[in-house]
Amino acid sequence: MAEVTGVRARVRHEDDRSYTVLVVGPTGEVEVGTTTETGQLHRLAEEGAARLLRVRREQVVVELLVPRPAYGRDGQLVRITSRDVPEDHGALGQANWFGAEGAWFVTVAGSGTGIVPTEGLDFAPTVGDVELAELTASLERAGQED
Repeated sequence: MAEVTGVRARVRHEDDRSYTVLVVGPTGEVEVGTTTETGQLHRLAEEGAARLLRVRREQVVVELLVPRPAYGRDGQLVRITSRDVPEDHGALGQANWFGAEGAWFVTVAGSGTGIVPTEGLDFAPTVGDVELAELTASLERAGQED
C-alpha cells in the first residue's frame, strides 16, 4: 500500500462569490482550482495536491480550511435560494457560520435549522415586516427551549 501524505489547503472567497482552492505544496501555497460550488472544494484540493506532489489522489489526505466569507456574518438574515432544499426555497432565515462544513447553519421559522452552502443564500434579502416578525418570534421561542 502506498504511503498517505497529509496536506493543508485553504479556500479563498472571491469577489464574484466563487472559491479558489490553494494547497500548500513543496514550494509554498499554490492555486489549484476555482469553483462556484462548495461541494467541489475537497475534490479540487485533493486533485491539486496529488498533482503538486506527483502522487495518486488516493495517497492524499487534505485538511481543508474554509473561512467565513467576508460578505456574511453570524446572525444575519438571509434568503435560501438553493433548490436543494425545496421545502425552504425562498424562505427567510438567520445564518451562522459552520466552518467545519464550509457552509451556514440557517434557521427558518417553522422548519428548523439546516446546513446551506454559501452559494445557496441571498445575503441581502428584501424582508417584509410580517416575515421578519414571524422569524423573530420563532427564534425567540427556540431560545426559550434551551
